[in-house]
Amino acid sequence: MWDVLLEWVRAHGPLGIFTVIAVENLGLPGPTGLALIVAADMIRVGRMSYAEAVGLITLAHLVGACAGYGIGRAGDSFVMQRLQSSRHMRRASQWLHKWYQRRGSATVFGARLIGQVRPWASIAAGLGEVGIAPFILWTAVGSAIYAVIALELTRAGFRFWDTYPNLRLGLVIVVFVIFYGIAIFAAIRALIVNRRSKRDAAAERGVDDE
Repeated sequence: MWDVLLEWVRAHGPLGIFTVIAVENLGLPGPTGLALIVAADMIRVGRMSYAEAVGLITLAHLVGACAGYGIGRAGDSFVMQRLQSSRHMRRASQWLHKWYQRRGSATVFGARLIGQVRPWASIAAGLGEVGIAPFILWTAVGSAIYAVIALELTRAGFRFWDTYPNLRLGLVIVVFVIFYGIAIFAAIRALIVNRRSKRDAAAERGVDDE
């Protein structure tokens, strides 16, 4: 499946990169890493300059984020109902709500850099947490910084892959841990908390029965 999608993005070039990244910001987490791979490869072969790639990635994030913000502003719509049925959406919204209360608009900037919450951050912001002007400002700044970091990491991965073929499995493991480590940790923590809550509830019922 991923190889088919990768070929689609590669065949459509800038449009494919833009589409995959923009869609992620609509609460539909996707393999944006494939878009970064294609962008880095286009830079390497001279089909796109570094500045053009950063601009394209930033614009894709900004357009998708603004659309997500609009979905949040729309409130009780069909799309919003479908998104709220997602367990990941609910968890991300709860986490973001706490941070919006603590840090305000700066949370928009932070959410741009965290892949596990980025797909839903714009929708949460549109639910009334942040005004449109600071949202666009912090989204643009955060997306530009993310684009540079992500491209640099992807290009470094290309160099490592070509230079050290014997260490490719290790690279895959490291990338997996970096991108999914936080999500795995959060899932394990949630599981532990849930089990403790059930155990405490069972203990309280036992006391009441006595």
